[in-house]
Amino acid sequence: MQPSHEDLNLLVVFEALMETRSVSKAGERLQLSQPSMSHALSKMRKAFDDPMFVRVKNEMQPTAKALEVAEPIRQALELARRQIFSKVALDLRTSSRLFTICMTDVGETCYLPMVINAVRRQAPCVRLRTVSPIVEKLEEGLESGGVDLAIGYFPDIKNGGVFQQRLLRNSGFMCITGNKEFAARGELDLASFQSALHVAVRTEGRSQEVIEKAMAAMCIHRNVVATIPHYLGLLTIIPQTGLTAIIPMDLAGAFEGKEGIAALPLPFASPSVEVIQIWHRRHHEDPAHRWLRTLVRDTLQRRVLD
Repeated sequence: MQPSHEDLNLLVVFEALMETRSVSKAGERLQLSQPSMSHALSKMRKAFDDPMFVRVKNEMQPTAKALEVAEPIRQALELARRQIFSKVALDLRTSSRLFTICMTDVGETCYLPMVINAVRRQAPCVRLRTVSPIVEKLEEGLESGGVDLAIGYFPDIKNGGVFQQRLLRNSGFMCITGNKEFAARGELDLASFQSALHVAVRTEGRSQEVIEKAMAAMCIHRNVVATIPHYLGLLTIIPQTGLTAIIPMDLAGAFEGKEGIAALPLPFASPSVEVIQIWHRRHHEDPAHRWLRTLVRDTLQRRVLD
């Protein structure tokens, strides 16, 4: 057996099969699907040139070869967990590890400051870097390890090797406008909304599609005269043009009180967006990565309660 990163992952699968004697139970323990477990077992058999586990009645029984390597594998995994991974977890306060997080400008504005502050309190030398969420590059980045964590709305991620965790459901959407008449009225009725001149924001993220689909379902139309890729561009566009735009309500603090910009509720029911975090299974058992995921989850969910 020639060792590789993928082969080493098979050792964890081997351990789970030895302990549970069941493909489905081992998969549940490792949070792997039945097809993923079957694929891993197939690769294991090829790597060892042996069936390794055979079905006897209702159990997967180890072969002689599996019994022969069981103890060395157990010792290797125990050594790794005790001598390597446990030290990673304990060294977080001095670690200078760089984590790459994928998020949109909305995430950078609404969530990233809180995450940075929480990281610096617990691990002051850890560094964070953000990248934009282009779907094709995101999947490639997660798989290659170039992206540690993605935070946001990602309806198109279908990679079977990733885990997802719900963080929060945002507060929906609202309007901002530079139209003085709308601002003076303090509200926007549906007819005015549809007749207004709009600037649409279509970021590399996908959250804006939620509001667009909701409007399409209600047969509500916008007169879009300009489209931009970033919400924060609206800070100068809205007061200088008098246009109207839809923004996530989470961004309200960045626009409210700015001269020439009025924040108004939508004249129809606003949908909300589920914000999740995604990571590849290669990072699933990494203690430092688990620490970061737990910190992100606790920080953003605490924000909802505050």
